[in-house]
Amino acid sequence: MKIQCTPSVLSLAIFASFGAFANDYASIDTYEGKPASVHTINANAALAKTLPWHDTSAFDRTTHGLIAEFGTHEAGELKNRFEYMTDMSVDDLPPTVNPSIWRQGMLNYAAGGLYEVTDGVYQIRGADLSNMTIYRSDNGYVIHDPLLSREAAAASWAFAKKHLPAINGEHKITGMIYSHMHADHFGGSRGVFESGDFAANAEIYAPKDFIKELADENVIAGTAMGRRANYQYGTTLDTNTKGIVDNALGLGTSRGEVTLVAPTEEIQEREKRITIDGLDFVAINMPGAEAPAEIVLYVPEYRSLNTAELTYDGMHNIYTFRGAKVRDSLVWTKYLTELKMRFVDSGLVDNIHAAHSAPVWDDKDTDVNEISEYMTLQRDNYGFIHNQAMRLANHGVTIHDVGREIEKIVPQSQIDTWHTNGYHGSYSHNARAVVNLYLGYHDMNPVNTNPLQTQDKSCVYVEAAGEDALYKAGMTHFNAGEYQEASQLFNDLVQCEPSNIDYRFALADSFEQQGYQSETMAWRNSYLQGAAELRTGEIQPSIKLASPDVIANTPTGMFLDFIAVSLNAPKAEAAGLDFNFGVYHPDLGERFYGEVSNANMANIEVDEMPDVDFELIIHKTDFTKVVLGETSLESLLKSGQAGVKGDVELLSKLAGTLDDFDGLFEILPMPKK
Repeated sequence: MKIQCTPSVLSLAIFASFGAFANDYASIDTYEGKPASVHTINANAALAKTLPWHDTSAFDRTTHGLIAEFGTHEAGELKNRFEYMTDMSVDDLPPTVNPSIWRQGMLNYAAGGLYEVTDGVYQIRGADLSNMTIYRSDNGYVIHDPLLSREAAAASWAFAKKHLPAINGEHKITGMIYSHMHADHFGGSRGVFESGDFAANAEIYAPKDFIKELADENVIAGTAMGRRANYQYGTTLDTNTKGIVDNALGLGTSRGEVTLVAPTEEIQEREKRITIDGLDFVAINMPGAEAPAEIVLYVPEYRSLNTAELTYDGMHNIYTFRGAKVRDSLVWTKYLTELKMRFVDSGLVDNIHAAHSAPVWDDKDTDVNEISEYMTLQRDNYGFIHNQAMRLANHGVTIHDVGREIEKIVPQSQIDTWHTNGYHGSYSHNARAVVNLYLGYHDMNPVNTNPLQTQDKSCVYVEAAGEDALYKAGMTHFNAGEYQEASQLFNDLVQCEPSNIDYRFALADSFEQQGYQSETMAWRNSYLQGAAELRTGEIQPSIKLASPDVIANTPTGMFLDFIAVSLNAPKAEAAGLDFNFGVYHPDLGERFYGEVSNANMANIEVDEMPDVDFELIIHKTDFTKVVLGETSLESLLKSGQAGVKGDVELLSKLAGTLDDFDGLFEILPMPKK
């Protein structure tokens, strides 16, 4: 890859005539996007002229401390998927890619190997969406955040062993730490744990409520989140300049099995000093910002601060498109202020390193503290979004308008800084998230108090204006390069007439050009994924967010909550379900009591089981096997491995009212068959 930093507008030349381009949309397997329109080319060229190309410091940080590149090693599998970038640079601005996110993609592509942060602290970067950080301890190495998949973690650790010195003749893993409960920070744990190097009785640390929050985020809404994630991550899109070019936090995600070796200790205290094989860490719980459960680490021996995911080279999500609880940008700013004052401004650290992106070092030869400057801008980025969103809200700007309003007032200092740009989050959707956190979704306009359903509302507009007039107006906007306006009109037509190919393709075309102009990864992928589904009429299987290991570590109470969500209320009412029940795990001594009444189900954990209509007695391990489909409850009852006291027919009646979620629901209307 060439790293150059003066973009040529000539490189934005049209590759083919937009209007003359034809394609086969019969199958997602043969799908290819259209070229950029003249309007998109001009918009991206105009943006490119405003970007701070002179600042190449992030590329310098990314390549700093390189010990060894992946080369042909299997740890480089992800990077090899983006091989088309090898002979490209930030000079080579593809017309189908926003120049800012293209530069972010090239930055993430620049990482690919083992790096030294400081003597004793190392990182594998570019093998996955996240970084694996490795700390040298007295007799081995401590692994922090073992990536997303077993395969990537195993390959990365194998690569690291080739280039890190053996200690006492071996590369022993003396402990493991999970910074938080998002899968790219624990999913590769079995690849490390089962490497043959994991020391007997080595501890695995995690933040307070790690298991609870992990299950909470992946079980109740897991199916919906998986389907929505198809849009956020563009799962059917190819890796090319008309598809996926970057994943904001990293180039992309590894391929393989998401695993979880359960932590041996969740750090309960707000702050705790832990010692792993002679190496001290100060672990500080900082929940509610980037994740509901998260710890940062100060490592005094190495004068280093691991900020987990509170910092990275870009703006993070306050709200994530796949779906999650809205994050607290105000507490985020307070955490960054605390860390900056306590560890950076006080001179206790020479570097900060994180779960994504390259470290930041303090250059002693300059008059500024680069770490402090970096963290200040990161903090003020989230603070600006929080404070200005609520300032505007207090002036009456609604949740639907605050995103565009805040884009008008972004400070020049943030515009001129790469690492506050909206690659993962955006000013627009993060501002809306802030307003939603404080005021909720309702803008108080009475027309939205009891809104029409989506299709009905669209059909009101179509019937009032007429299909032909609406389509003609949409094409006028499209031909003028006003793609959002065009989408608004075409979407009403598609909602009302989902089988009309002209309407579907017109909406797809307008989405696609917006995707090509989008700086934010989730925006680009969502637009392009939507265009692909409109054109092909295909819905691909959803991303599975809950792996077998995650399910095995999910508390039974949460599974019962999910069963309650799965209860089809009309069926339950028709069946006249009205009973109470219990679940008892003899291996854990856990008891759960539930009631089914009024077409609803509720449960709590209890110390003693009251009188119930039926009680299921089953080991937690067997309960997990039933959930995973590895065995059936019937076979366990028949073999005597599980038992039921009371009216067993009630269990069958309950099962008959539960929905099965396949994750193939429509986001955009599919053609009617």
